[in-house]
Amino acid sequence: IKQDVVKYVLTVQVRSQQDVQAVEEAPAASNVRYQHADYEEALAVAAADAAPAALAPPPFTRVGQKVGRNDACPCGSGKKYKHCHGRI
Repeated sequence: IKQDVVKYVLTVQVRSQQDVQAVEEAPAASNVRYQHADYEEALAVAAADAAPAALAPPPFTRVGQKVGRNDACPCGSGKKYKHCHGRI
């Protein structure tokens, strides 16, 4: 009996009257029709979207020299770069 009482107390969900009314008033999804594009039409759209994406952006070029993880941080804090601005 104790297990049944504990199970009931731990699984009971208290709902307010507003929640119950909102659920009852929610419109049911009936007569729903899904429309799918033709296979060829979907391929044409995908090909059109892929063409401009083929242009790759230019590669990143560093202005100064690369800072090593164990070098002093260029901000002047005196800490190693990995403990200051290079922290992940």
